[in-house]
Amino acid sequence: MIMKILSTILLTLLIVFGACTSPQVSRDPFVRVSNGRLTVNGNPYYYIGTNFWYGAILGSQGQGGNRERLLRELDYLKALGINNLRVLVGADGKDGIPTKAEPALQVEAGVYNDTIFDGLDFFLSELDKRDMYAVLFLNNSWEWSGGYSQYLYWAGHGEVPMPNVAGWDAFSNYVAQYAK
Repeated sequence: MIMKILSTILLTLLIVFGACTSPQVSRDPFVRVSNGRLTVNGNPYYYIGTNFWYGAILGSQGQGGNRERLLRELDYLKALGINNLRVLVGADGKDGIPTKAEPALQVEAGVYNDTIFDGLDFFLSELDKRDMYAVLFLNNSWEWSGGYSQYLYWAGHGEVPMPNVAGWDAFSNYVAQYAK
């Protein structure tokens, strides 16, 4: 009788604990290069991608944030078969410049808008839920993101000649200093 009760208790515990655990299949969060090919978890990685520069802004709970819209757009992109997004980590420079994305992540040299960091974190978490990947870019040469011109300004190279006012040549010559 005692053996029957112990067997029943043991069987019950095995079922309960067995139901509480499941084998973890870890998904590599990174696309890697193996023998000249893009891979994920050792398998070839094929992708269809698009630009989604504003992902961190939409994911934020601050100015410009709209998480419901972000979720709808990610679901729509996933349904289209898009699995890779090019994303700006955050714009640089003060707000109020007509051709620049806002709100900025780095509003002054070394001064960050934490709502954009939070938005980027939320955005990346939502990508992971959809088995999507991001190519994150930190900076570029275009004025709309602050770009190299903003860093040159912060480093003391003078006012940025905006291309829509000073012309493209003046702007591109200014930005070219970044690589010198």
